[in-house]
Amino acid sequence: MKEKNQTSNGIRITGFGHYLPERIVTNEEIRSRLKFPEMHPAEKAVIGNIGVNERRRANESETAMFMASKVAEMALKDAGKKPEDVDLYILANWTDRYYLPDLAPQASKLSGTKNALAFDVSTACTGFVHGVQTASAYLQTNKFKNALVIGSERFSVRTRMGGYGEFTAGDAAAGVFLEYTGDKNFGIIDSFLQDDGDLSGIIVTGPPPTSYVKSYPELVSKAAELTLKSMDLLLEKNGLTVDDVDWVVPHPGTDVVVQDVLQRTKFPREKILMNFEKVGNTSAASIPIVLSEYYYKGKFKKGDLFLTPAVGGGFYWGGLLFRL
Repeated sequence: MKEKNQTSNGIRITGFGHYLPERIVTNEEIRSRLKFPEMHPAEKAVIGNIGVNERRRANESETAMFMASKVAEMALKDAGKKPEDVDLYILANWTDRYYLPDLAPQASKLSGTKNALAFDVSTACTGFVHGVQTASAYLQTNKFKNALVIGSERFSVRTRMGGYGEFTAGDAAAGVFLEYTGDKNFGIIDSFLQDDGDLSGIIVTGPPPTSYVKSYPELVSKAAELTLKSMDLLLEKNGLTVDDVDWVVPHPGTDVVVQDVLQRTKFPREKILMNFEKVGNTSAASIPIVLSEYYYKGKFKKGDLFLTPAVGGGFYWGGLLFRL
């Protein structure tokens, strides 16, 4: 077996933040406006048994930028930093994307991070992984000392009202504050993000606000397969076993993907953290919102080892391995 690697790059998460819109949408509310009483077999293959009891819906004032600014405020307070201390501001979003301008500069302005370089990344549900990996690369140049990485998504604007996709889609924002501390005992140990253009057509959409997500049944098997593969690759590459990892925080996708991953993974259920049943699929916010919620509940301890696999339209797959 490969020699065990638990040495980080010295870049550590020192602040967490999350934001949930005020409005809660129940399954009963969605059922009351369904256009068809039965789910189409193609939808059933992707969505499964729903698996979500409630989800949040952003109102007109709760834009992706507004939600991101609330996350930034919370994460900076946790890290003991002021907005003007921030060097880099990376916003992961695809649900509100348009060609110009990027959303990050607007979110940065709302956050008061006037000295930060702000830009977007848009790799769908792998956006948080992409953002952290990108921030890590910037911080290793020594030109930047810290970064905010935030996933802020309004998935509801990409699902058709009265369709079954409403059950899965949730709106939320969450993120982390990263700092280069130089301490190799804590922080990011490894990360990767890969793409497969052959799978680009299994989940598609066009420009907002009139284009909705269309997923094909192949999405389920590929999403589960590549989630599991991401976990295995990070473990194998770093000479680690299931026993070495304290917590696994995967991007959930849909109920079918969740159940497939839970059934096939080597990790015991008690090590896998999700909040899919309460918030649905929040895309780039899905991993950091679980991290932030459980962090503030006191679930984690210093030195815990995390594995966060994700897959997303593109088709992208990857993950993070880090020590708190």
